[in-house]
Amino acid sequence: MRRMLVFLLLALAAAPRLRAQGDAASLIAAGRAQLEQFNPDSATVLLDRALAPALGATPAQRVRAYVLYGIAALTGQKMSAARLAFTAALQLNPAERVDSLQFLEPENLLREFNAQREAVTAPAAHAAEPLTVEVGLPADTALTVEEGRVPVTVVPSRRALAVVTAGPAEAPAVVLWRDTLPAGRVGALSWNLRDAKGALVTPGRYTVRVRAVDSAGSVSPTAVRVLIVSRLSADTQPLPPPLASSAFAPERVQTGQRSVSSLLIGVGLGAAAALLPSVLGRTELNQGLAGDATAYVVAGSVTVAGLVGFLAGRRTVYVPENAQRNAQLRQSDAAARAAIVQANAAARQRALVRVRLEVGGS
Repeated sequence: MRRMLVFLLLALAAAPRLRAQGDAASLIAAGRAQLEQFNPDSATVLLDRALAPALGATPAQRVRAYVLYGIAALTGQKMSAARLAFTAALQLNPAERVDSLQFLEPENLLREFNAQREAVTAPAAHAAEPLTVEVGLPADTALTVEEGRVPVTVVPSRRALAVVTAGPAEAPAVVLWRDTLPAGRVGALSWNLRDAKGALVTPGRYTVRVRAVDSAGSVSPTAVRVLIVSRLSADTQPLPPPLASSAFAPERVQTGQRSVSSLLIGVGLGAAAALLPSVLGRTELNQGLAGDATAYVVAGSVTVAGLVGFLAGRRTVYVPENAQRNAQLRQSDAAARAAIVQANAAARQRALVRVRLEVGGS
């Protein structure tokens, strides 16, 4: 009974590991299928997942994954990554052969694989060689703010752990980003240009430092690269010119018609006043009016009064419809301007980040 219980516990403990190994085998098979379909980049992603320590692949599975990874790198003309992958496979199994896989990379596979076999089987010749590390960075690239990452390719001269850091060039002690590439792993690390708090770095000069450490404790010289980070100009919209006065409707207008009758009455009364002495005859009143210019003054005054009444016949009134239309026009213009200002701010926020490798920065 006790033996059965122990066996059951061992089986339960081994179940997750068996499932993980099954997952690794599926990823390796899928990676090979992608290679057969001439998709080396997709194969690389699958094989890298199969080699993750958490998956617990068996040594034989890891050898297979490293070999296929190297073939994918050869297909993509990534010679350093291919050699590193072949070296990792041969360190696990120096007797591994790739003859049956030659059709996947017919030109370079056997030559490169056998060259790495010679290097692995003669470690004494390389033990005295100093540990070095090669670093690859893009010379000039533009990245999006949301998903942009700077790839950092690290290739030690032999199996070693690589440590990569990035920080301001003016403050070498400040580390904004740190990552490691485990020994035997191939590929590139990537920096998303953000600091430890997740904020995008400001434009300026930044140093990327890489060093490698092997199992014997040897440390490579630190390789230093300088990156210049800047923001590209955003595609913004110009603000429209202010609204012209002609765009608005008049809010006060003159209305009503001039009275022609008042003008005629005034002119008529003025004429009557001027002819009054003739109508009345040679009377004393006539003589009094004729003796001075009173009749003509009166006639002129009456005529002027009629003319003033004619000219003053219009009045100014308030038009609420035009005032409402003008208010809506001002609101629409203000809203359009605010939308453009907001869109320009968002465009500046999304502006691409340019990253250039400084010449002589190594």
